[in-house]
Amino acid sequence: MVVQTTYSVNHRPLHAGQIADDTLFNTVSGLPATDIPYGFGVIRDGQNVKIPASANEVKQSFLGVAMYELNRASTLASDGKIPAGFDATIITEGHICVVISEAVAAGDAVYLTHTGADAGKFAKTDSDAQILDSWEFKTAGTTLAVIGLKSNVVLPIVTP
Repeated sequence: MVVQTTYSVNHRPLHAGQIADDTLFNTVSGLPATDIPYGFGVIRDGQNVKIPASANEVKQSFLGVAMYELNRASTLASDGKIPAGFDATIITEGHICVVISEAVAAGDAVYLTHTGADAGKFAKTDSDAQILDSWEFKTAGTTLAVIGLKSNVVLPIVTP
């Protein structure tokens, strides 16, 4: 039997909205009123989820990040996003790959942009964005980066 040792396709290590590692995570479901790209921040809007349109919406109703799933029911035209009216999985806690509007470094504060073409994307500065106090960037990036909840917990090492 011949074993393939080279591959012609280069896969990206992460996709927008993808769970980044084996860290525990929580999800909720929602119904988008409009298409929501994977890896964008969303808020709860009654029974629906949507991309925020104001700082107050982010402060009052931030829910999480639109999660990428391989088994997502979708249409051919919905590549890279959750179509309006289809169920959406939103990650509320854990390490997830998000779409960013500017270069970031690990440890930077996380802001969610709520205006213009970058609405729903994450950033490290507060220009047209609202800070998410309990989140931080876990990795550096220029178009994608991983965010997660801040943690000051140091777990003890268990020895056998």
